[in-house]
Amino acid sequence: MNGCMEAVAAENRRVGDLALAEGNLDRSRPLGPQIYEIVRLNIILENLKPNDRINETDLSRWFEVSRTPVRDAYQRLIDDGLIVARNKVGTLVSPVDEARVSEGIVIRRALELEVVKLICARKPDLRELDAVLALQHVAVAQQDHIAFFKEDEKLHAALAQLAGLPAAWRLAQSVKAHTDRARIMLTKNMPGRMEVALGEHLEIVDALRASDAKRAAMLISQHINSAFDAVKNDAAS
Repeated sequence: MNGCMEAVAAENRRVGDLALAEGNLDRSRPLGPQIYEIVRLNIILENLKPNDRINETDLSRWFEVSRTPVRDAYQRLIDDGLIVARNKVGTLVSPVDEARVSEGIVIRRALELEVVKLICARKPDLRELDAVLALQHVAVAQQDHIAFFKEDEKLHAALAQLAGLPAAWRLAQSVKAHTDRARIMLTKNMPGRMEVALGEHLEIVDALRASDAKRAAMLISQHINSAFDAVKNDAAS
């Protein structure tokens, strides 16, 4: 019995620490969306793994909040397919869903094609991308797949902002969680994957600087497709 209690206590400390590691709550802002984002990120980064138990009571205790904001976050996680309720077992972190991976890639590809076309038409100042690309270089040099993922997200969010479509990128977030989980697994386990993605990013930005919409569209499509192909190949192996 003592061993069981110690294991439960260790699990509670583990998840609580992970939540704090990925971001503290800002009590001046709505709590539900923040809890959702923190737990979502921990699942994507594999800090919370498939079949880890997670429930409203745990989340409320870990974040030291009432059940109301936790319930909102919890429902969004269920809707995203990131957690699943099972009879007599409780609620668990779900496995990666291949159908949702494919759906996320298709939606992201359609969005990003419009993003690069709009950037070429609008011709905004792209210098803000330089810092993100520099940090991607650092992540590749250090073989830090988590840092690379975070900077990759920043790059694509910045592109959507430059295209005047920030809300569209936020909408894409709701359908690409499983795609992101697959991307994390690939960059961690597939040698050279980060280098390939960085090279593709550099080519895309060069095409955007030249306002070459046709080339930018071709490159962004190849970039998304290469990730899709890598996911399929990994699933088949």
